[in-house]
Amino acid sequence: MLSDIVKSENIILNLESEFKDDLFHEMVEVAVRQDRTINREEVICALEEREEKLNTCVKTGVAVPHANCDSVRNTVLIVGISASGVDYETARVGDQSYEKSRVHVVLMLLFEKGNAGQHLKVLSDCARVLQAPEFVHSVLSAKTAEEVCYAIRNLEVDF
Repeated sequence: MLSDIVKSENIILNLESEFKDDLFHEMVEVAVRQDRTINREEVICALEEREEKLNTCVKTGVAVPHANCDSVRNTVLIVGISASGVDYETARVGDQSYEKSRVHVVLMLLFEKGNAGQHLKVLSDCARVLQAPEFVHSVLSAKTAEEVCYAIRNLEVDF
């Protein structure tokens, strides 16, 4: 469950980034501060390679960038929130059905290599949470990192 890996210290309530490339750097910095063994450059490259395959904007206003990395030992979830939105370059997506290209909620997931089962389970849990109509509103209206954690835990109660 996402509530097992969400940590208040890994939540950015006011993202400063305006563009996707800057966003990745800003969010990965949080992971590196929490675990100095995480290789910043490796993670950025892995995220960018994944994005080149398919844009990870999964629904209007929400993106779930994710990557497998040698330097990641345990699954890491970093949540980023931007009231003004980040240009996530969704215009490059073939069947563009998203409003503009602004993303307001980002769930960045970093996985250790070789643990496909954990990877798929966490992405599945993420998909279930994102299906809840109230998810985006509850996260965007949160005033503290603890409220974001609570919102995620509260939505998972129904699973």
